Amino acid sequence: MSPAKQLATRRARVGSSVAWEVAKRTTERDREIAWLLYRQKILTTDQLRLLFFSSLRRCQDRLLWLHRHRVIDRFYPAGPFSLGKPQAHWLLDEVGAYLVAARLGIERKRLAWDRQQDFQEHAQLAHRLECNAFVCRVIAATLSVDNVWVSAWELGWETIKRRWPMPCYESAHPDASFTLSTPYGFVAIALEWDRATEPMATLLSKIKRYGATLESAHAQRMNNVCFVVPSERRAEALLAEGRQEAKHVPEARFWVTTTARLRRNGLLGEVWRCLDHEDRPYGMAEFEFLDGVRTTTREQALGRRWQVPMPERWAELSPLRAGGRRLDQPPAAENDDDELAREWERRRAQESAEAEQEARAASAPQPHHAEALRSDSGSGLLDGSSDVGQRQGL
Repeated sequence: MSPAKQLATRRARVGSSVAWEVAKRTTERDREIAWLLYRQKILTTDQLRLLFFSSLRRCQDRLLWLHRHRVIDRFYPAGPFSLGKPQAHWLLDEVGAYLVAARLGIERKRLAWDRQQDFQEHAQLAHRLECNAFVCRVIAATLSVDNVWVSAWELGWETIKRRWPMPCYESAHPDASFTLSTPYGFVAIALEWDRATEPMATLLSKIKRYGATLESAHAQRMNNVCFVVPSERRAEALLAEGRQEAKHVPEARFWVTTTARLRRNGLLGEVWRCLDHEDRPYGMAEFEFLDGVRTTTREQALGRRWQVPMPERWAELSPLRAGGRRLDQPPAAENDDDELAREWERRRAQESAEAEQEARAASAPQPHHAEALRSDSGSGLLDGSSDVGQRQGL
């Protein structure tokens, strides 16, 4: 079944009353998943497992629950028959759009989001998948390092600067941006993922737009723009032709590497060459940094927050923060291996109990009233239970 037919089998609209009932059963982690899919458009099962779950089985079970309740949707891209069924690709669905609108404090109809019906033929699908895979690989690489972690992952310049005085068509638009916490300071990185579908003149014009954008925003020299190109020949051409352009942008450092170097030496290895500085390999931890900026703690970093075996995490994993340990209680000491082992065993037992409860709830019939699936779903923002009762004549 093609991705278009997969998505077309689900109801196009969901009423706010249904979204409210589902929202009462979602957890903090569920809402974070919906928010990330709204921001990054599409993620695979392995990527969501890396960011939010401690085991693949638990990830699959929870994603299936969210899929059944219309929080997220999925499709399976076409691939060679000999390789078996491809990995599921997840995207936001209607109920998830209500959760995102509630987080932003706006009505669902004002949310800039619509369901895409055919991702198989989407012009930017391959580019978006490669950009997301790059950031996820950076997050995975930091998990084995104690002093480097990813603090935030946004689209465009939002991590660095949220408002620009320039028109959108004149300003630079990175493919992704994320921030690293390093032993030296706070590192802000803008990603330009090149697939060799544009001429070299386009890459050089991007350097000029970065300079104009940062200059108009009065940005400090804390920005790092990373170009990932597919071949050594293209990298050498960018280094030779872009060196003069980069020297006219004092607000940023420009870096270039190839996909082959990243695969060979790792994303945190010394694989980056600077366009306007000493011509030697650098690592991400050596990028231009801004000292004194408060960043996310190591325990709250991407890829770590939901994997820490601490009892206070259950307050965030429980709906409406019920049944968990108070967040103001101090966590167990990280160096106390025995205490961590005991907490981990309690967590595994809690996971098993929660999985059994979800399985029983999924098997039980849950009738929905016909009027609950209204077509005017954008009329209100996650109506309260009293509003729902009034509309149903209760």
